[in-house]
Amino acid sequence: MKKSFEKARYRREDGREYKHDLGQHFLYDEALLEKLVLSTGVTEADGVLEIGPGTGMLTQFLAKHARKVVAVETDESLIPFLRLKEEQYPNLQIIHGDIRKQNLSEICAPLGENFFVIANIPYSITTAIFDLLWQSGLPIRQISVMIQKEVADKLMASPSTEPYGLTSVRCQYYCVPVLEEVVPAELFTPPPKVDSAFIHLKMRTEPVLPVRDEKLLFRMMKAGFNLRRKTLTNALKGTVDGEKLKAAMEQAGVRLTARAEELDVETWIRLSNAVDN
Repeated sequence: MKKSFEKARYRREDGREYKHDLGQHFLYDEALLEKLVLSTGVTEADGVLEIGPGTGMLTQFLAKHARKVVAVETDESLIPFLRLKEEQYPNLQIIHGDIRKQNLSEICAPLGENFFVIANIPYSITTAIFDLLWQSGLPIRQISVMIQKEVADKLMASPSTEPYGLTSVRCQYYCVPVLEEVVPAELFTPPPKVDSAFIHLKMRTEPVLPVRDEKLLFRMMKAGFNLRRKTLTNALKGTVDGEKLKAAMEQAGVRLTARAEELDVETWIRLSNAVDN
């Protein structure tokens, strides 16, 4: 076993080990957990995918309120705790494995249409989980997650503000983000170094405007934010022909001196559509 893994372990009085390389920070405040589950709007008619259930504290409240809960946990040492929850709640299914390596369509099939994703996501894989869910094509109604507050700020950021970046515009392309509650670090065991936030990402059924070429749109966004201090006419040189870009910017109502961080989702779509015209 790696020394870094050994050094990263913490223990509670009951002997439970916390693995920092898995980003484990558990929430045991039952009143808060109940409040957060209620805030999602989950009902007895709904299915829920939970990612990283840990010892099952959040899981039990989900099982009380939802029709079906599928919970995926990668840490083998936590599975015995979760099997006890599975015996207690007939509508709960525990899957041992890494969510990034699962057949999502298969494991989510029992959840039906318009299911929820609810999770306390490890900070280290937040971006990977969002990419996985946003691009899955699954019938997800809403993603409600506990994440690092700094990440929540980015997801909700407005154009021309410091947190606004590629993460912001991608999130707002797929979702409508709503902050539910900021959760102080000291409420977790072990406490992380920063505060967290519980946020609802309400999935859009379609983009805010029709998109002619989604791959082009995301190539342009990525190129623009990779060189965010440069104007778009310079940042997109390797992605779009210069003269074509200038004509598209004029058509979309974008200043030739504009930078990526100034454009909201609608403007990015108008610009990419004009390029593809």
